[in-house]
Amino acid sequence: MSERTQVLISGGGVAGLTAGLLLHRHGVRAVLVEKHASTSPQPKARRFNHRSNEVFRALGLRDAVAEASAPLASFAGMLSGPTLAEAKWPEITPAMRAGIAQYGRMNDHSPAPSVLCPQDVLEPVLRRAAEDRGVSVRFSTELVSFTQSSSGVTAALRSAGGEGSEVAADYLIAADGARSPVREALGIPRSGYGHLSNNLDIAFRADLTELVRDKKFNLCQIENPAASGAFVSVNGTDRWLFSTSDFPGSQTLGDDGWRDLLRAVVGVPDLDVEVLSLMPWESGMYVADRYAEGRVFLAGDAGHAMPPMAAAGANTAIGDVHNLAWKLAAVLAGSASPALLDTYHAERHPLGYATAEFSSRVSGHLGTMIASVTSGEVPVDPVTALFGAQYDEGAFVPDTRGPAPFDRYAPGGRPGTRVPHAWVSPGVSTVDLAGPDFALLTPPGETHWTATARHLGLRTVSVPAPAWLDSVALSPDGALLLRPDAVVAWHSASAIPLDDACARILGQPAAVGG
Repeated sequence: MSERTQVLISGGGVAGLTAGLLLHRHGVRAVLVEKHASTSPQPKARRFNHRSNEVFRALGLRDAVAEASAPLASFAGMLSGPTLAEAKWPEITPAMRAGIAQYGRMNDHSPAPSVLCPQDVLEPVLRRAAEDRGVSVRFSTELVSFTQSSSGVTAALRSAGGEGSEVAADYLIAADGARSPVREALGIPRSGYGHLSNNLDIAFRADLTELVRDKKFNLCQIENPAASGAFVSVNGTDRWLFSTSDFPGSQTLGDDGWRDLLRAVVGVPDLDVEVLSLMPWESGMYVADRYAEGRVFLAGDAGHAMPPMAAAGANTAIGDVHNLAWKLAAVLAGSASPALLDTYHAERHPLGYATAEFSSRVSGHLGTMIASVTSGEVPVDPVTALFGAQYDEGAFVPDTRGPAPFDRYAPGGRPGTRVPHAWVSPGVSTVDLAGPDFALLTPPGETHWTATARHLGLRTVSVPAPAWLDSVALSPDGALLLRPDAVVAWHSASAIPLDDACARILGQPAAVGG
């Protein structure tokens, strides 16, 4: 007989594990399967931005992520040179100075910092948390095939030992990577620029503590006859990664050849170095034309493979499952119509495509990306890009104020945007007020909307922050409806009453607070 669960997750990387944790937070039973025996052995993604860390904060993982990212807490900035030993900080141009000032303002807009935490360090943190909380996490278990009907998904699984089993679920989340077997089985085509370059990551162990003592870098561009590319800090002491193009002859170097290459680009001829792994990978832009097919949803690289040049792939994946988890939970609980799930593609696909397109503006290896950033060739306002993005359509009701500005961050509490951050009490941000259910935020003393919310079963929160209330255009008798993923769903500036807005968002307004 088939095992029964509510959501089956295929893939045990950042996206899949975060999905499992979020579903658990919403009271949804989930089974996660991953064909590999362990989490990623490669550093892969390292920069997890403020929005991703807000999700980890909501999951109660603030301290665990801070501890995991502590070794690289003081590593920042970009070096360049012919070798790591000779690398220097770039000359600070006016454009760079402006960029540094922009990044310096990022922390003013979030209760959570951006962190450097290699994926091979973060994923075990997420896996332990999921297992400790009762999510059924099954590594060494592959999703072999699946079928779906109007009532659910049935998947055939196979363990590393060859034993078969079957799981029946209401929904399936495919977080199974850029080569997603689930996406391919569904026949969903992909669009974008396609192939951009072949790359090679060399993970190695060497004690470079003294070499980098006075230049604790995030990335270091290297232009060297032996190989051009970039060094990446993994733990800041003895674990590093050199990313380069997959050049002709690289497959025939052998262990001695790789050690000699690393000594050449580090600039220490007698360096004691151990090559840990070689990982060829493709830099390219491939975005699925559909993020959903029936009861199956694509998340992370399965939906949007992109170059790492903007450090956006894993962060966009976390945003995907943050968006999807509460919607699945609401439908499974009966408090929303299944039509709510259509808004997953409507909201996340345009953002995923735009992010992948921006990440593809610089092709080549990481060294090429560093050169473009330090030269100012790829201008971007990071505050607006991260905190000011607005969904064009989806699970929200627009108000009468029109869209948010595109050229600057001007938080206004507009529906379809992430709620602006402000501290409302010691250690509690307006962002923290989101989830696991909907919340109606009001000024102190407001009574009309509070009474309506009580009738609808909504949680209400009084926000004693005058400057924030002014920034989101809430008068003393105003209110703002906050989704579980910290996105504004409705604003009292709307011509649509709150109860009607709830009906439009979920289909069953009486159960919005469920």
